[in-house]
Amino acid sequence: MLQPQTYPRLLGQALTLEPDPFVEMVDDDNPWIEGLFFAFVLGLIIALARLFGGLLLSASLPPSDAVLETLAISLKQFLSATPAQQASAEASLRQLWPLLTPLFNYGNGWLGLLGLIVTPLAFIGQWLLYASISHAAARLLGGSGSLSQTLGALALSMAPRILLVATVVPFASVSALLLHSWGLLIAYRGLEVAHDLPPGKATAAALVPLLLGALLFLLAAVLGIGLFSLTGGGI
Repeated sequence: MLQPQTYPRLLGQALTLEPDPFVEMVDDDNPWIEGLFFAFVLGLIIALARLFGGLLLSASLPPSDAVLETLAISLKQFLSATPAQQASAEASLRQLWPLLTPLFNYGNGWLGLLGLIVTPLAFIGQWLLYASISHAAARLLGGSGSLSQTLGALALSMAPRILLVATVVPFASVSALLLHSWGLLIAYRGLEVAHDLPPGKATAAALVPLLLGALLFLLAAVLGIGLFSLTGGGI
């Protein structure tokens, strides 16, 4: 059983595609439990970063009332209408303002509390789905690893998401393309180790979930367009 204090080392080695962390995961007594805990802890860290980042962003913004008054003045200046129509538009703005404030990041920092539950669960769900499909593909390609070993090894493919800790800084962002590309490389390494596959087959197994997802999306789009055409756009 791996100790949580070893996770930073495993994460760092996985990011550099070293084989050692995957071997440790595969050789563990319960690889899937290690993977589950790894995904949960990583998701919790990211959720905490987003929570504090949201609070910092909310604290750095001007008062909500001041922004509302500025918008009301701007609306009067740029709206070519009678005074009565301008007054009506301003009243509508004031009524809608409580619904619009989340769009301007007012008071939504505490929504990160919900993220403390949702984010780890989302990480776990994504990990289980990707690893299960990749495992099936790897076995079809001649892989020898068990599902538990695959789950343990592919939990490390989520390691690049540690970069999302940067969201603790207001307005900071991380490229989704970078995270997914890096994660795909780590998944390739994990499948190679867990299933003792040659590079070509490990690459194919890592890509199968993405190709399947793209195929399902394309099928849904075609069906949606066909249904829209059949109904004459009356949906």
